[in-house]
Amino acid sequence: MTKFFSFILLLLIIAQQAWGAPQHGLSLYGPEDLKYKSGQHYDHANPNAPKGGSLVLSDFGAFTKLNPASLKGVIAPGISQLVFQTAMDSSTDDKEAFSIYGHLVEKVELAEDRLSMTYTLYKQARFSDGHPLTADDFVFSFNLIKDPEYHPFFKEYFKDIKSIEKIDAHTVRYHFSIYNQELPLITGQMVIFPKHIYGAKKKSFGADFDDIAIASGPYTVEKYEYGKYITFKRDPNWWGNDIAINQGRYNFDRVTYKIYLDPVAQREAFKGEEFDMQLINSSRDWALDYKGDFVKKGYYIRGEFPHSRVAGMQGFAMNMRNEIFQSRKVRAAVAMAFDFEWSNKNLFYGQYTRNECYFDNNPEMKAQGLPQGEVKALLLDLRKKHKSHVPKTALTKPVGAPGQGQSAAKNNQVANALLDSAGWKIGADGIRTKGNQRLQFELLLAGPGFQRIAEPYKINLKKIGVHLDIKVVQIAEYEERLRNFKYDMIVASFMQSRSPGNEQRSLWGGEAAIMPGSRNYMGIKNPAIDELIDGIIKAKTRKDLIIHIHALDRILTHQFYMVPHWYISYDRAVYWNKFSRPKINPSQSSILNNLLQWWWWDDKKAQKLESAKSKGNTLQ
Repeated sequence: MTKFFSFILLLLIIAQQAWGAPQHGLSLYGPEDLKYKSGQHYDHANPNAPKGGSLVLSDFGAFTKLNPASLKGVIAPGISQLVFQTAMDSSTDDKEAFSIYGHLVEKVELAEDRLSMTYTLYKQARFSDGHPLTADDFVFSFNLIKDPEYHPFFKEYFKDIKSIEKIDAHTVRYHFSIYNQELPLITGQMVIFPKHIYGAKKKSFGADFDDIAIASGPYTVEKYEYGKYITFKRDPNWWGNDIAINQGRYNFDRVTYKIYLDPVAQREAFKGEEFDMQLINSSRDWALDYKGDFVKKGYYIRGEFPHSRVAGMQGFAMNMRNEIFQSRKVRAAVAMAFDFEWSNKNLFYGQYTRNECYFDNNPEMKAQGLPQGEVKALLLDLRKKHKSHVPKTALTKPVGAPGQGQSAAKNNQVANALLDSAGWKIGADGIRTKGNQRLQFELLLAGPGFQRIAEPYKINLKKIGVHLDIKVVQIAEYEERLRNFKYDMIVASFMQSRSPGNEQRSLWGGEAAIMPGSRNYMGIKNPAIDELIDGIIKAKTRKDLIIHIHALDRILTHQFYMVPHWYISYDRAVYWNKFSRPKINPSQSSILNNLLQWWWWDDKKAQKLESAKSKGNTLQ
C-alpha cells in the first residue's frame, strides 16, 4: 500500500471515529471529548458500595401527582430521579462540559451532518411491570409531546426534532429539522414512557395518570399519601444494575420523602432525626442554628461542599405582563431600591456574593468588563436592527446589579429621578401615581422564608414612592398562578449549565412569553434576544457559543428584568452521621442529589451513632 493510500485510509478512519461509528455516548464537540470509555464507571462512584438501608429526606410543600411530564399539578419529589429514565444519562463530572452516556441506549450513531441520530437500545431493558422496553416506546414518547396536557417546556425544548423512525424492535432514528450542535444530546434527555400504560385509549395524559408511575428506573413507588409522604423501593433485579454508569449508584433499599408545610417544623423534625439530610438555603439558619450538642458530639454533621456550577441568576422577577413593569426606567428604579449590602450584613451574615449577571461564578461564561471584539460587533449589529431592545448601556457599561457600588442614599436619589422622568408623580399618601394608576404591586411567595428579606425591601421601595404588598400562598395555588403568569413579582432562580442551549428559549424566548407553564416568568419579548438564542443553539464552536452568551448576558442584565439577589459557591447541608460517600463529590450536581444517587448506608456508623446517642457519648 502506498503512503498516499495509507494517508487516505487514516483520514477515513478518523472521520468514521468522529461521526459515523456507533458510540457509547456523545459529547458536544465530538466523541474524542468523552471522558469515559465504554464499560467504565464514573470517577465519583464507588463500584463496591454496599446496597441496603433506608434514606429519609424531606420536601417542602405538598405534591399532587406522580406524572413527571404533565402540565398541571406538583410533581412528587424523587419521581424523576428514581422511577423514570431518559434515553441517555447526563454526566455531572466536573471535567465534562456536556457529555451523555447510554442509559436505555447501548449505542448511538450520529450522522456526519448532525441532522439524524440512531439509537440501538439495550435488549434487556424492562419496565417495572416486566414489560420489555422497545422502539415503540421511544416513538410513543416522542409523539406524546404533542399532547395538550404535556408540559410546554418540553414542547419548546424538543421543537427541532422533526420526526422519529422505528428501524426495528430495538433501533430508532431521530431526524432533526435544523443543524443544532446541542440537539442530539438534549434528545437523550427525553423521558421514555411505556406505551402499554400511558398510551391507553380514552384516557387523559394529565389527570388519569396523576397516580401512576410505571417506568424503567431502579425504584418503584411502594406507597404514598398526598400531602404526607412518598416511599420508593429499590428493585434488586433492576435491568440496569450491570450497566457501567450505574455501578455504585442507587444504593438505598428504600427512599422516603416526608412532606412539611412549615419550615420551622421541618427544621425541628431534622433535629429529631425524622429525616436524614437537609440542604440549608437560609444563611440565618446556617449561621445561628445546627450548632448544638448533637453537632458537638458528632451525631449529625454540618457540611460545606464547594461547587463550580454556573451561578445563573436569582432575584425578584418583574412580570412585564403588568403594564407598570413595561417601563425600563421603572424596572431600574425598583431594582435600585434593594440594598444588598445592608441585607448581606444584617440578614445573611456576610455569606453571599451579589448576582451581577445571568452567568455568574464562571469566568469563561460571565461577560467581563466592556464588550470587545466580536461581542461588541454582535451587539452593535443587533442595536442597529432592534435599537429599543438593546440598551446603549449594554455597550458602554459592564454587567452588574443596578446601583452596585453606590450608597443606598445615592441609589434612592437616582431611582426617584428615574421615576420622575417616567411620569410617576408622588401622591398625597407618598405613593406615586400616573393618571389613574398607582405604582404598587404584589410579591407572591410560596413560603414565609423570604418575608424577612422582602420586608426591608418593602420599606426601601416606599422611600421612592412605590408600594409593595407581600402575599404568601400555599404551594398548589402558587404553582397554578405561576403556570398562568398571574403575579406581579416572584422570587425566581435561573440556573445555568456550562453548555447553555435550547432551554434558553423557555427562559427568555418570545414564544415562551405567551406559553402557559414556560419559565419566561418576566414575559420577555425581545427580538434581539431571540436572535442570540438562535445563535447559541446553532453555534458550531465553543468560541461562537461564548460570544453569543456574553452578548445575551449583557442585554438581559441591562434590561433590568430582575432585581438581582445573590449566590454562594458551596452547598450547605446537615446530615446524620450514618452514611458513607465516595471520595469525589461531583460538584456539577447538588449535594442532595449526590446523596440520593451515590452515597450509601453504613451499618457500622449507624450502630455507633445509636450506641453513642443511647449513652449520651461523643462519637469516636
